[in-house]
Amino acid sequence: MLTLVLSFSSATIAATVLTAMMKTPYFTVFYDPADPYLAESAAEAASDEFQRISKSLGYHIEPNRPMPLMVYRTHHTFTREGGHKDRYTVGTARSGDERISVDASGAFVAMKTVMAHEITHAVIFRILGNQAGALPLWVNEGLAKYESEPYPDPDNERVAEAASESTLIPLSNLRTSFPDKRVDLAYSQSASAVRFMVKEYGESAPKKLLAELAKSGSFDKALLKATGKTEDQFIDEWVGSISKRYRLLRMWKIASAFGGAIMSILVIVAFVIRRRRMAQAAREWEWEEFDDSMSRQLRDWPHR
Repeated sequence: MLTLVLSFSSATIAATVLTAMMKTPYFTVFYDPADPYLAESAAEAASDEFQRISKSLGYHIEPNRPMPLMVYRTHHTFTREGGHKDRYTVGTARSGDERISVDASGAFVAMKTVMAHEITHAVIFRILGNQAGALPLWVNEGLAKYESEPYPDPDNERVAEAASESTLIPLSNLRTSFPDKRVDLAYSQSASAVRFMVKEYGESAPKKLLAELAKSGSFDKALLKATGKTEDQFIDEWVGSISKRYRLLRMWKIASAFGGAIMSILVIVAFVIRRRRMAQAAREWEWEEFDDSMSRQLRDWPHR
């Protein structure tokens, strides 16, 4: 799980194992001195992703304003020092002190993916400032997944399956939190909705949305500026696109089930045909044996 933390209080960095530090143009990197090479790799990846994501979301990088980047070499130390109850959490980004913390071990998620996800949150915080709380969680997490995960197939499949079973979570229920027992689907829906926004309204849509939200503090105005749609209209459009996809999935499931039934019937038919052929072969073999026996008896008959 990749997490953002809306915290507007300044916090002191107090990590017991991250006793070494290096500075780059964009980050102050805290790391375990036992693995300086991992820290260097993380710092390089973070710098690359920060520049790419800033350009994508419309953030003009400010000089001399580095972010704190906490690089943990093991998942255990990351969860222990971060106090994370969910053992699958692999990254966090804070809005107040701008601290980014990552599990760089790659045990659950590749370091670059974690880095891009959390840096997206950090860039969003910088763009929005005090308006960060006005951005729905599904947009924030959807943008983070869009920027960090270029292959949407797992999300699309999860969302299509939920739609086919009528178990989609209303996006309006994902504005401030995700349900604990359906976190995976909540993340996938968020990513799906943002990818739909980009596909329908262009790659500049998220940039326009964030810029307007920073200016007006109104998500409704920002979404209208970026897409020409109200939130309800946009959600209806997204659900409609999902419905088309899940109809194909349902047809595939029906075809698969139908195909499975046909295969079962064919197996039975093949078994019956094989049994009949074996029985026929046995009868023919018995007849041939009888015919050979009679022929031998007839040949031997005059000599008895």
